[in-house]
Amino acid sequence: MFAEDRFGRRLRKEREDRGMTQADIARVLADEHDLKLHPTAVAKMEQRDSEKPRVIRLSEARAIADMFGLTVDEMTSTADQEIEALAREFVLLGKEADIIRSMTAKAMSRLQDLTESLVVPEDQLTPAIRQARQQIANSLNSLDGEHRVRIESGQEFIRNLRLKAMSASGTDAPKASVEGLRGLQLSATRAQWMRVMHRLYPAITQRMLTESLKADKLQVNTRLAAMLEPPEDTGTNWALAAVFAHGLWGHGAAEELDDRVARKMQENPDSSIRFTRHAALTEMAVEVQEEMESRWEVVAAMQQDLEPIWGNPDQLEKWIADTDAEETHNQQD
Repeated sequence: MFAEDRFGRRLRKEREDRGMTQADIARVLADEHDLKLHPTAVAKMEQRDSEKPRVIRLSEARAIADMFGLTVDEMTSTADQEIEALAREFVLLGKEADIIRSMTAKAMSRLQDLTESLVVPEDQLTPAIRQARQQIANSLNSLDGEHRVRIESGQEFIRNLRLKAMSASGTDAPKASVEGLRGLQLSATRAQWMRVMHRLYPAITQRMLTESLKADKLQVNTRLAAMLEPPEDTGTNWALAAVFAHGLWGHGAAEELDDRVARKMQENPDSSIRFTRHAALTEMAVEVQEEMESRWEVVAAMQQDLEPIWGNPDQLEKWIADTDAEETHNQQD
């Protein structure tokens, strides 16, 4: 593919990604870049399959690239070059993640020294401390919930790419060690909670859990998880809260919170929505905490199953496959 062909295709992609028409491109170029192009000229730049595609002048290429906040080299880069650039971005993300982990560890250490000030009953907290505690909880929720989901999604994407590549070449699927131990551990954690959910609440399916999580716009599960204290100091995460919430109320935490807020607002219409939501969430956390403690024996037993194989990629992959197969069978039943 020639550079002009790559530029034309990239022009179309950038335009469509921004929801712009060819007339919009022409107008922005004229107004902000002093370049007069008719919309039909833009169309001809994008159309590279014709017998004689329109020549793209250097001045035009620079103005268009600048309009998108890109360079001409980026507009004409090959897929290999784009992947290499993206790989460099992920390397930087990894370094930033290391910094965040270090900062979080130091902050948690300082937080431990302030425990007495943070465990004061809600009605006795000063507004400043109450707000600070909520900010800390929200930040930890994000680290444990949203980021974990993104990492798991990325690991799954890479795994599927490898499987497709191996399938296309006619070779066997990659061994577990290729995927990376960390990715397998994340998948095992997710699979563990699916197994816990089925053992404790057979009527709840993974589809029901997934649909309620998609509808959770306020990240209620991660907020609820931050308020829980699992036995044996295992830490909290959104999956734990989501599973116990479903088992306890028969639907998701977000739906339960909406129901409770509506009832409480009817009972006390003078209360603010923010205060009512926090009160309802606190009430839910107490109920989930009791449910979790009463059911923890099953969770602990499954955790013991994983501990001996936690550092073995092959055994972890087999455990995940067995768990996924069990979940598929449960859904069919």
